[in-house]
Amino acid sequence: MNQRNPQNKTPNTGPEMRQLVFLAVILAALLIVVMGLFFGAQIVKSIIDQNDTPPIGQQTPGNNWSENVTGDQNQPSQEKPGFFESIWAGIMGLFSPVEVPEQTPGGIIEDPLATYPFAGNTLAGDALPVGSGAAVADDTTNSKYAILVNAADGSVLAAEQADARMYPASMTKVMTLLVIVEHLPHEKSLQDMVKITSEVQEEMRKKNSSGMLSPKEYAGDELTVESMLYAIALESDGVACIEMAKYVAGSEQAFVELMNQKAQELGLTNTHFVNPHGLHDDEHYTTVREMAAIMRYAMQNELCAKIMSTERYNATGHYLKNGQPATYTFYFSHSYLADALERYPTYASQVPIVAAKTGLETQAKSCLVSYIVDKDGNAYVCVTGFASGQLAYMDDHASLYNTYVK
Repeated sequence: MNQRNPQNKTPNTGPEMRQLVFLAVILAALLIVVMGLFFGAQIVKSIIDQNDTPPIGQQTPGNNWSENVTGDQNQPSQEKPGFFESIWAGIMGLFSPVEVPEQTPGGIIEDPLATYPFAGNTLAGDALPVGSGAAVADDTTNSKYAILVNAADGSVLAAEQADARMYPASMTKVMTLLVIVEHLPHEKSLQDMVKITSEVQEEMRKKNSSGMLSPKEYAGDELTVESMLYAIALESDGVACIEMAKYVAGSEQAFVELMNQKAQELGLTNTHFVNPHGLHDDEHYTTVREMAAIMRYAMQNELCAKIMSTERYNATGHYLKNGQPATYTFYFSHSYLADALERYPTYASQVPIVAAKTGLETQAKSCLVSYIVDKDGNAYVCVTGFASGQLAYMDDHASLYNTYVK
């Protein structure tokens, strides 16, 4: 009786196996074609890159314009690589690491074309007001801290607790404005568009920030950099401070680092910033002496002086309400000072204010830095802090000016 031996079974070589082999060959061929197309495209791109002139410069964060730059015409022209050299360079380019634009701390992208035109027009001279034997204001001043400085030479005419730490509140925005202006890389930067984001609006609303850009209906609107600067200086707008900090430095924290760097450059040793808007933080402080230094320096910058001395500025956004674009009107150093000058015309005549920045915070109380010019054209900076209200600081500025300026 014959029995089958399982070890003598022959493998299945029927049609099913042939079909599987055929499909495997087809898939392998398709994979080879796809890989060939991919690497071929990359080689062609690399060849094109090798033969084309790369664009000069990079955009800084927030800049949305482009410039045609031809480069140095005096440089000798370079011959384009030959066909085989281009192919070889293209192949080698596939295995070369991608170059990433060098970034400075804080995320600021360096722009080799930047000229920073608004930073180079500040007058020379010491920024820090100093003066030995300065007159001391008596205890009748309403403000706890006070100083009056001659803007020409920085000498101190009157002072009360000038070197005691205080909270500057929205007077901070003088430094914010100065740092922004000095970091605008081109004159065209003033016409860049900056978006009002709902995230920043919500953040500022939770912190009870001042300004008029915080209503939810304006989320998504865009204003020019120039309009944002006026919103900061005149309307004391916290939303504009944050949006412009991100425009300049990429983040709020990176911008604050620039503010503290500027304070060090000015020789300020008792000033430290934590934010660009001045809302309270125990580590956010200055003195009236050093606040006067900041104001004096800022008013030596042409663009800063122009912005802070403007009484009224109208800005137009893109937001449509009832078919019309949104309009914004910013008034001279926030409504507090504007109201005081309107309600108390006596102070307006006694204190010929050219530029000013108010501050109001629970821990800082009412404070004011003003830049005044007398009838003979002499300029002075007055700073007061920790007063009970706008009437109190207006009285102090008028009193200091009329008593010590001859």
